[in-house]
Amino acid sequence: MKTLAAFIFTISILVTSLTAQPLSGIHVETDPLTTVFGAKTVSLVFESEKVEHWSLFTNVVSADFPDWMDDFLNPKNKGKDFDTRIKLGGGLAIDYFFSPEKEGLYVGVINLAFNYQVQKDGSTEEILALNTIPRIGYRHFFAKNKNWYLNPFAGFRYESLFDKSKMISGSEFKPAGLQLFGTVHIGYKF
Repeated sequence: MKTLAAFIFTISILVTSLTAQPLSGIHVETDPLTTVFGAKTVSLVFESEKVEHWSLFTNVVSADFPDWMDDFLNPKNKGKDFDTRIKLGGGLAIDYFFSPEKEGLYVGVINLAFNYQVQKDGSTEEILALNTIPRIGYRHFFAKNKNWYLNPFAGFRYESLFDKSKMISGSEFKPAGLQLFGTVHIGYKF
């Protein structure tokens, strides 16, 4: 809990400093890959010219993936017949771009909280999970006007549960732990 409090405090300071500056860019991003498999996600990106190289990202997500995708995202629960959905999730990320124009290569970290709704044999439990994803990515604008862009990124995802583990209908629901993670967002800069 101390780690979560320290994280929230740090992000609050960063958000305050970034939003206290005049914004030079607001972006909207979504993840078309996960949308195909049942996710609804939207992200907002905030940037200021006065804070060179840095970008702040916040998102909201809900998802009801097919069983095979649940098993892929959390192999520790494979074969336990859990039906897992993200009832609501969201988080913050901060990224450092190597270019002051905030395009091209960047590194950052995403912190997400998910409220899972897990069902098995007629029992339903809600489980709160925290995901931390150090990442490396590349923002590539499509055209000279620099509005539409692709944002592929990859990293390591570490998932933990606030309850450590949860018993549902006699089976233990475990957090995913450490995994490789990657996706491609598509974005628009206003």
